[in-house]
Amino acid sequence: MARYTGVYGFPESADGARRLADALGLACHIAELHRFPDGESLVRLPATVDRAIVYRSLDRPNDKLVELALAASVLRRQGATELCLVVPYMAYMRQDAVFRPGEPVSQTVVGEWLGAMFDRFVCVEPHLHRTHALDSVFGGRPAVALSGAGVIVRRLTEEAVSDDTVIVGPDEEAEPLVEAVARPLGLSWAVGRKVRRGDRDVTVELPAGIDLSGRSVVIVDDVISSGMTILSCLEAARRRGARRFRVFGVHALHERAVTERFAAMDVEILSCDGVPHPTNALPLAGMIADALRG
Repeated sequence: MARYTGVYGFPESADGARRLADALGLACHIAELHRFPDGESLVRLPATVDRAIVYRSLDRPNDKLVELALAASVLRRQGATELCLVVPYMAYMRQDAVFRPGEPVSQTVVGEWLGAMFDRFVCVEPHLHRTHALDSVFGGRPAVALSGAGVIVRRLTEEAVSDDTVIVGPDEEAEPLVEAVARPLGLSWAVGRKVRRGDRDVTVELPAGIDLSGRSVVIVDDVISSGMTILSCLEAARRRGARRFRVFGVHALHERAVTERFAAMDVEILSCDGVPHPTNALPLAGMIADALRG
């Protein structure tokens, strides 16, 4: 008997939920959402299954979190015995400590709230730089953190990436992803140092002595939001002599203007499809389905 018996999605991520359901050979049910004039949400689920996967990416998370809580309550009330939340992009992970007096540890607050509603979690490239285990985020519930490196490697392999390509990340936080892309391909890699003065004021410096003269550079990062980090990394690589560029982001959160700005520079951005975005080109359903079967 299969562990799970159905997949639930939401309107904005219905395609992703259906792709995952197809990969698992399960029925897919899309929730109906209604927003009242005062901003309240009403969630209707068209059917209830015993062991359910709930699929939703938590970009722009606040309304989505409340709606997940409402959906989980319906499934529990109608008899679901196991709920697995597949959340390709997990929000509120960056605030994993008190950086200034008076701030919350948002990762703990949101993680434990979700942990009280769901039994198991699957995330893709969550922000775990100071957190050693994803389980601890969700109050000890079983959780799987998947890397986006595999789908990037697959794409570059299919395209027969050239041997002179260098995989570059903007900072040390990107180093595990950069190394996981470069090593299977036998490519050189490097990570920079990021100086952040604000959300849109970022400078990336590459290691001293790195020579990229005439070489192709693939920049990889877990999240592309304002695009300023990637732009600064690209400019740093260009100053070291790089001539050809591509960008891979696991989670694309940036506005269309950012994509257009890079396109005007003849730089293509490709992203995984966990967060619906015009740059989506790297499917995650197969990898997530494998994790759910395990």
